[in-house]
Amino acid sequence: MYAIIHAFKGVDMVNKFVYILEEIVSQDGVIPVLSVGILESVDGDDYNINFVVGNTVSKVKKDIVKHFDPMEVGDLFPNKVCNVCHRYLPTTNFSKNQNGKGDRTIRRPSCDECRKIIDGINMTAKDKREWEKVKPNLEFFICPICHKKTIPGLTSKVVLDHDHKTGRPRAWICDSCNTGIGRFKDEVDLLKNAIEYLETT
Repeated sequence: MYAIIHAFKGVDMVNKFVYILEEIVSQDGVIPVLSVGILESVDGDDYNINFVVGNTVSKVKKDIVKHFDPMEVGDLFPNKVCNVCHRYLPTTNFSKNQNGKGDRTIRRPSCDECRKIIDGINMTAKDKREWEKVKPNLEFFICPICHKKTIPGLTSKVVLDHDHKTGRPRAWICDSCNTGIGRFKDEVDLLKNAIEYLETT
């Protein structure tokens, strides 16, 4: 695949993916060390790099830039790129999530540092105990989000949803909706964007 070199503003496809060895302060903010970007062009001793973080193109000295092959990152390789902070990190910085085919380890797409932010504040043990007393089980249940009628423990799984910013439990909801709102980071604005997208496309 990479035997063929494709022109990309003077940079071949193999070498256009990069990360930086030092933090950069740009007019749009700070770009952390190990941040990943795409090399847009070469300007003498500088690279013009389009970084995912900040969505900005910055001029960077060549000597603090490392190239990487995007086909050689991930669970099977020594390094992986976090899908939240977009940094090129050791694969061991990503927690094990499940086992794949052949008992292969599958790790989370977000690094451990970002997972702490995503997971937020946990519910208290007291709250969990109180809510467990009213957990729907082997009875009719209607999810407060999707309104689907199921029988938890027989035809569905229910999850205790909570506010990740405060740790406050909110309600028992179906597993699908819990995953769904989690994908949208519990952010109302992102959900509004999704609604607008569905309404206008």
